[in-house]
Amino acid sequence: MKIKNPITAIWRSDASRGLKIIAYSLLLVFVTSLPLIAYVIFGPSDGNPIGLGLLFAGGAMVAHVGFFVGLLMLIWDHYFRK
Repeated sequence: MKIKNPITAIWRSDASRGLKIIAYSLLLVFVTSLPLIAYVIFGPSDGNPIGLGLLFAGGAMVAHVGFFVGLLMLIWDHYFRK
C-alpha cells in the first residue's frame, strides 16, 4: 500500500471546497501541536515551553477560523448553490 501525502490527497480530492478548508484546518492543528508534544515527551521534565505553547495556541486559533469559514462555505454550497 502506497502512503499518500495528505496535503496533495486533499488538494486533488473531489470534495467540496468547504471540506477542503476544514481538512487543512485540522492539519494545521496537528502540525502546530507536534513540536509541543515532542517537547513534552522528549524534553526535560522541568522545562517550560512557552514559545511552543504560543505556537500551538496561534495555530489552533487560525484553525478555528478556517473551520468556521469552511463550515460557512459548506452551508452556502448546500443551500444557495444548486
